[in-house]
Amino acid sequence: MSIDYTSKDIRPKTFYVKMERARNGEFTVKRARVLEQKNQFATTIRRVDARDLTRAIRKNGLQVA
Repeated sequence: MSIDYTSKDIRPKTFYVKMERARNGEFTVKRARVLEQKNQFATTIRRVDARDLTRAIRKNGLQVA
């Protein structure tokens, strides 16, 4: 089960990402998880593919809020 990062109509997602910074300034994603909200009372945290998340960030650009 993966997340469709390309759809503009999906609900906002909260990601927990463990990144490592190399000495040359590059970042590597070590672990990625997403908080999924089932309803107002139930949430779960599950793993997502770090490569897919990295690919989506590179493709769409990173926006920091």
